[in-house]
Amino acid sequence: MAARQSAPDTGRITVPSLNRDPVQSLQPWPVVVTCLHEDLTIPALPAVDWLTVLMVEELQLDDVFPGLLSGEDEDWVEEQLLRGRLELGEYERLTLDIIENASARKWYVTLRLVDLARRSWDAIGSELMLRGVDAARISLSAWLDVLLITILRNMEPKDVTMFTSRLETPPPEETVNAMEDLEMSRSAFMALGSE
Repeated sequence: MAARQSAPDTGRITVPSLNRDPVQSLQPWPVVVTCLHEDLTIPALPAVDWLTVLMVEELQLDDVFPGLLSGEDEDWVEEQLLRGRLELGEYERLTLDIIENASARKWYVTLRLVDLARRSWDAIGSELMLRGVDAARISLSAWLDVLLITILRNMEPKDVTMFTSRLETPPPEETVNAMEDLEMSRSAFMALGSE
């Protein structure tokens, strides 16, 4: 009886398409935030500056926004929050949009990858250092690109699909928000038929 030979492992991995704007990976870019009709700018920051506020056990949104703004702009945003001009829901959405812009990924994908790196730093951090990844020089998006490849290459192939599925699954509140965005009032629906 002849034994069937298995195909050799080529070492190739399938990388999910999570990076929504590859240009963000080329270098650190400033992030312009429009808040109450005012354009505020977070300067071009390397990954290390973003990770300092994101790679923590308890993320504080105000460390991102207004925390990464210049002192004057930071004070202005805090004043708008205190006076109630900037509502909490809008503030949270702005902050998550900032994370999405800098990382070129959905905010929850970014935070899951960063949290995994933090919790598994003994293995992942040393691998990144061995690869010469310098978080002080590259953008957050580029750092996440390398982090994802590093994670996938060190994972059992049978676990990759489940990992990427969990990584990409929106949290319940995002699913509800997406469904609300898709909902159409009855009058809007009826108006479609009259055109």
